[in-house]
Amino acid sequence: MNPQDFLDSPSGRLVPTISSQMAFVPNPLPPEIDYSTLALPLAEAMQALGELNGAGRGLANPALVIRPLQRKEALLSSSMEGTYTTANALAIAEASADAEGSVDDSTMEVRNYLRAFELADRMRQEIPISNRLIKQTHAMLSSGVRSERGAHKRPGEYKDQQNFIGGRNRQIDNARFVPPPPAETEIAMAALERYINREERGNTPAIVDAALFHYQFETIHPFADGNGRVGRILIPIYLMQENILERPLLYLSPAVEGRKDDYVDLMLAVSRSGDWTSWIRFFLEMVTNSCRSACRTLSDLEQLRQDMRNRVTGAGATARDVMTIDDLFVSPVISIPRLAEKRGVTYPAAKAAVDRLIALDILAEVESSSNPKLFICWPVVHLSEGH
Repeated sequence: MNPQDFLDSPSGRLVPTISSQMAFVPNPLPPEIDYSTLALPLAEAMQALGELNGAGRGLANPALVIRPLQRKEALLSSSMEGTYTTANALAIAEASADAEGSVDDSTMEVRNYLRAFELADRMRQEIPISNRLIKQTHAMLSSGVRSERGAHKRPGEYKDQQNFIGGRNRQIDNARFVPPPPAETEIAMAALERYINREERGNTPAIVDAALFHYQFETIHPFADGNGRVGRILIPIYLMQENILERPLLYLSPAVEGRKDDYVDLMLAVSRSGDWTSWIRFFLEMVTNSCRSACRTLSDLEQLRQDMRNRVTGAGATARDVMTIDDLFVSPVISIPRLAEKRGVTYPAAKAAVDRLIALDILAEVESSSNPKLFICWPVVHLSEGH
């Protein structure tokens, strides 16, 4: 990191760190914000959030469409950090929750993203967003990961060594950015917790606060690993805490993925020169685009669900088959024993139900599976991958 790029920054200060390098410590929030050019993107983002909330209220059963959205977010947010798997591998891993040894490491990490989001969503209904919530979310994200893939990097604990972003051969002396050292991290995260839970909100809209919160968290980079994923989990969690988002239907990774360089460069510009306006405008644009994309996906999911339900009822299927269709939107991979248990029927009855859904091209056998055999609903999986 070139200290000269940050010397006159109004957004923070430089402090010495390891290897005779300097680290950047962001100033406590809030900054001075020029709202003169933000009125239109702010209005568009709020309108898009209102439309998404309205679409969520119109759903017969929101749980059936939330999971595919979350699955897509987990895949893309993880891929932005270099962890790749497929929607079908993820769905199979979800269906094989007790078979940890059969899940490859990348898929386990992406599955952990879903679990971490669920944990954060449960916790925010009991306590405000806090260092406790953030740390437990990170612990879940790292759960069961082999040591060489991050389990040694203090799951659920803030860093105890200097980290840095970029840098050839993982050397700090050519890093693109060096966040606060450990001692400064604890102070900065305590200040961030106080800010997001302050009683006096002033005139800062909650959606702008979300942009400030996200920048601050990513700039502090409190964990040794997983900061990007935790930071993106916290966006909808924060918006729900502030009653701006009614249900967990908004996820920014699909919108940000195609503009990752802008995402990184604009946060860096805040640190270097205090260009909050460009970052907030970008964040609002990503919220707007994500809301609109989510509305389209919700419509596609509802249409798919109705088409599949019509297909099974038209073929003279049972009411249990219709219930199974709904189940596939929450978990698109099933086995005959699990279906028998869930429906309270015998193994032969569950097998007959699976055979009917195969005949209707709703289910297909997962060829690599055995003991028990797994069956996958490809249309739901494809929607999770954005197809």
